[in-house]
Amino acid sequence: MHPDFHILLIDDSHPDVKIIERALHEANVQHRLTVIHDGRRALEYLQRLRDPAVPADREPDLILLDLNLPGVDGSQILAEVKADLYLKAIPVVVLTTSRRDEDILATYQAGANTYIQKPAEFPRFRELVVTLSSYWHQTALRAPRDRPKG
Repeated sequence: MHPDFHILLIDDSHPDVKIIERALHEANVQHRLTVIHDGRRALEYLQRLRDPAVPADREPDLILLDLNLPGVDGSQILAEVKADLYLKAIPVVVLTTSRRDEDILATYQAGANTYIQKPAEFPRFRELVVTLSSYWHQTALRAPRDRPKG
């Protein structure tokens, strides 16, 4: 994996963010991580990516999205991303505590690429980040970054 693998983590839980950061580090995942703790700020960040003046390398290769955010929740962010012709090419993995069938169904219907319940134990978190980065960075082909932003 290359350090240019850019992960956008949208999660308001500081302990969960620290666990994910630690798991990425301990698993030796070469990455660049942008963390946003607020749904409104996440939408603003994502909308700025559409500006042709913003360098393409600011675009994340993968979005890890918690559903339970204050204000603008993860479901709303997912809906906005997947309704946008430019942004919807970015893979979104919902990473949340909920295991409710309604949440799982709604997020897949809204266009989530994957739905994962946050693991309770740290070793499973480490395995999860290795699997995610391996798949989304080494295996899956992603849309080119030079696609039209308009």
